[in-house]
Amino acid sequence: MLLAVVAGATAAIAYERRGSGETSVLAQTAPGASAVRSCLYVPGRSVPASPTIRRRAIPPSAAPSHPQPTKVDAAVTTRQLSVQGALWRAVRDHYVDAAFRGRDWKAIGSRYQALIRRGLSDHDFYAAMKAMVGELGDAHSYYQSPFEVREEETRLARGVDVVGVGAWLQPIAGEDHVVVIVVFPGSPAATVGLRPHDAIVRVDRGPVLDRARRPRTLGPEGSRVTLTVQRPGGPARDITLRRRRVVGHVPIDACRISSLRIGYILIPTFLERTIPDQLRDALRRLTAEEPLEGLILDHRVNSGGLGNVATAVMGLFARGLQGHWASRTGREPLRLRSEDVGGSQTVPLAVLVDAETASFAEIASGVLRLARRARVGGGPTAGNVERLKAFSFEDGSRAWIATEVFQPLGQTAGAWEGVGIRPDFLVPTRSDRFTEETDPALGRAVEVLRRR
Repeated sequence: MLLAVVAGATAAIAYERRGSGETSVLAQTAPGASAVRSCLYVPGRSVPASPTIRRRAIPPSAAPSHPQPTKVDAAVTTRQLSVQGALWRAVRDHYVDAAFRGRDWKAIGSRYQALIRRGLSDHDFYAAMKAMVGELGDAHSYYQSPFEVREEETRLARGVDVVGVGAWLQPIAGEDHVVVIVVFPGSPAATVGLRPHDAIVRVDRGPVLDRARRPRTLGPEGSRVTLTVQRPGGPARDITLRRRRVVGHVPIDACRISSLRIGYILIPTFLERTIPDQLRDALRRLTAEEPLEGLILDHRVNSGGLGNVATAVMGLFARGLQGHWASRTGREPLRLRSEDVGGSQTVPLAVLVDAETASFAEIASGVLRLARRARVGGGPTAGNVERLKAFSFEDGSRAWIATEVFQPLGQTAGAWEGVGIRPDFLVPTRSDRFTEETDPALGRAVEVLRRR
């Protein structure tokens, strides 16, 4: 699941509501719009931050609490039972682990069926179905209400269309704040000088997220909001701005290491259909004057997304058979269709990963190493390399169920599941502990590429 948030809203399944009015920010990146910038990291001058990370322990998830019975029409209960049954059978017949991770799936289904028969509002029903899938103990599979399905389809089709501060934000596991990953050009966040790696620790002097885990950066267009922001190594400060509408696509970031023929590209997500085109454009701009001698791909905040996006990205750097998708009944090859842009098929690569790197971002990173195209650095990844299949139900809801696990070429099926990608050079980081100028993993990647 993608953990990043757009202007504070959970990008995987929920977004800020669409705004209205005339004052909007066009966030879409126009291919070829500008020359590539110089990275703030400067070899020989930048002082890397300490890579030591003490991650706060995350308490175990509490057992799901069941709502009180609600009197509803018999037709509502009949519909809910039909959807619950279809969801239960989808897991029974297709879930990648036929033993259901040691859970008694039959007993779980009976328990939720009894809960529905006692009467549930639709709101409580959808929460219960999320909890039922959650009882698999699988961080990958999930369930969406009809409202969430519509929001996600709109987001994928149109890109970002939100009212907020205009930044791509990411929660920090085990912490109460979020960190800025990307600032949209021309947005309120850009206007007040927010930068990647800034932490937003308070919103209007209260929590960043509300009880429903919705961002408190939301609000009417033109309304004022005060953010308490802390730049790595600096004091907290309050910034007041007005919310505006942001329209466009989540951008990648690209820069060139000063005085070196080494490029850097941040790929924040694969849940954005324009990523391959943005990457092609970045490669063309990075190599417009001369070929690169090395390229750093940063997947540290990339928690996956769309398989066709990830496959297109991998195909820019590698080719041919790279592994298989293994299900209960067979295997399907992962075969890359190669494409060379600015020497992308031969340029030496370093790929940065860390604990937030998951799903297709892990697979892409591991595949490029197995194909002898890249060295991988940073911290161990999440170890979540299953592929999800969508199951749609009569009420418009949907479940994404893990039906296959990746089998790297020459290894056993699920070799990376629960284990992750182990870096060739270990430099664990956290986005709120360094700036681009002091990024320790970026510094090590430059050293590795220069030695090559």
